[in-house]
Amino acid sequence: STDQATFLGFGLEAVFYGINLILFGIAVSVLVGRSRPATKTSKPLLAVTCFMFGLCTTHFALNFNNVYDGLMVHPRRISEETHLLAGADMLFSITDWCSQLILLYRCYLVWGRNIWVVILPFLMSLATVACGIGLIGLVLSINPKAPQAPAAIVPVGTAGFSLSLCLNFIVSTLIVARIWHTSRQNRLHGLSHSNNSVRRAVGIVVEAGLLFLAVQFVFVVLFAIAHPAQAILVPVATQVYGISPTLIIVRVSLGTSYEPTTAPISGLHF
Repeated sequence: STDQATFLGFGLEAVFYGINLILFGIAVSVLVGRSRPATKTSKPLLAVTCFMFGLCTTHFALNFNNVYDGLMVHPRRISEETHLLAGADMLFSITDWCSQLILLYRCYLVWGRNIWVVILPFLMSLATVACGIGLIGLVLSINPKAPQAPAAIVPVGTAGFSLSLCLNFIVSTLIVARIWHTSRQNRLHGLSHSNNSVRRAVGIVVEAGLLFLAVQFVFVVLFAIAHPAQAILVPVATQVYGISPTLIIVRVSLGTSYEPTTAPISGLHF
């Protein structure tokens, strides 16, 4: 049932929020406690980390309030849409969009600050957040208490979430392609670290959000077929949206992200 799925989703979100909390602590300790020459770089990274964690924390708090109130204070179906849950759904779309912007910025830097590479993905991200927010408005106007989107407007959500999935796949592929090309250039220049190009390219895919892509793919399928289990994936995906960019920031800050050093190719700094 949708109530069971909502409860399971809350439980899993608590687990992923714990992971997010640990990563956030590591990111803050690295960005604040470590002596870095590029202080101007660490400040925006810290701001982005705190902002994403704030979005994820707010979503978890709203979800906790819904479950606690629906089970302990005013017994009701916890899957029914409320104004607070509508706010949580809004945060779901906003967090998704913000994580996309972070990944787009990463791609922009990897491609030597070439704005043309990220224009189409950026437009896709705008369409994604527009579909997500529009879907919430349609649900509230058609059936304000619906536990999931009515069948008539499912295509709107499917389009938006599919765009988000495609965007992340495309941008991740662009990052890997650039790194692969840079590795080949390094090999031509006789740089030894190019021997690990394949492994580093795969590492970037993980860095860019392999878990994100897997969770989002399952969610898109469940949403498209209007399966109640989508209520499990929404809170989990929200936390993953925060975990993925935070993981990138941690890896970059620790210096474990791929950064080619050939003169003809721009350095890949976050």
